[in-house]
Amino acid sequence: MKNRKISTSILTVMTTVLLSLAGGLAMAADSAPMTPELAAKKETVRKQQEQRITPEKRKAAAEALKAERLKIHKARQAAKQSTPVTTDSK
Repeated sequence: MKNRKISTSILTVMTTVLLSLAGGLAMAADSAPMTPELAAKKETVRKQQEQRITPEKRKAAAEALKAERLKIHKARQAAKQSTPVTTDSK
């Protein structure tokens, strides 16, 4: 029983230390000077975020594609009805 309490306490202390280290490193990363490579990467990520397609744009594009497919389908149906199908077997 005593051994179990000790192992639980050690595990708790180790978890606390690791979490505090991670938090400290995150705070230190904000105060570090920005290198040119990091600035370029940050700019690239920002541009990618701007180019990301929103659900509204995706829905509008899907509706436009659906309308275009319907237009093609109607044109094919009209072409089939206007010209009779003939088979020339030679």
